[in-house]
Amino acid sequence: MSARKPARTETLRGDQKTRQRLLETALRLFAEHGFSKVTVRQISQAADANLAAINYHFGDKLGLYTEVVRSAVDDMRRVSDLSMDAGSARPPRSPEDRLRRYVATYLPRLAKPQGRAASIQKLIRHEMTRLTPLGPWIAEQAIMPRIRYLTTLMAELLACPESDARVGRCVVSLQAQCLFYMRDPMRASIFPDWPPEDDAELKAAAEHIAQLTLAGVAAIRKGSCAQTPAQPASRARRRARD
Repeated sequence: MSARKPARTETLRGDQKTRQRLLETALRLFAEHGFSKVTVRQISQAADANLAAINYHFGDKLGLYTEVVRSAVDDMRRVSDLSMDAGSARPPRSPEDRLRRYVATYLPRLAKPQGRAASIQKLIRHEMTRLTPLGPWIAEQAIMPRIRYLTTLMAELLACPESDARVGRCVVSLQAQCLFYMRDPMRASIFPDWPPEDDAELKAAAEHIAQLTLAGVAAIRKGSCAQTPAQPASRARRRARD
């Protein structure tokens, strides 16, 4: 009996190493080419694993992709928690400080993703252009928490109900400013040295976005906050609640 235990342990370790290698390889290939253009044979060969290992560990290609996406979403939510101060023991900040914190944390990770984060960003871009069955789940788990957080924040800054259409417009405007700093071949061909690589430049860009947003919100707040018909962001929030 004692002679069999080390062999069994070694087998389990080997299985886990193979599984992890398949996940890392699949993330890289799915990020580069998208879900539909990658085959399980390509993944198994690149991971130096038996083709049957994918069926053994994940069932099929979609099962493997699901695990890759699940891990990617976990990483995205950790970044979201940082930008939203989730679970912070510190006293609540002013809404203006919270907005600055959000942009200052979020923007550098969009503009300068490192290592695994760069692959995850590419993976999500593929989902945005060619939706897979996991697309709605990704949106709910990784994107909607940010939208809900910003919706509450903008409503507080505007002194308006969250259902007011201007709240949704401000959320979309802020997100759009940040997302413009995400690496993109077209933008890079138009704007030299884009996006900024220098940390100081990114910090200045984040502060600019925060100042511009807060100034705009302040101007909007001076107007009436009578509710207007809900816009797409509001409808998305309602669907998420339903």
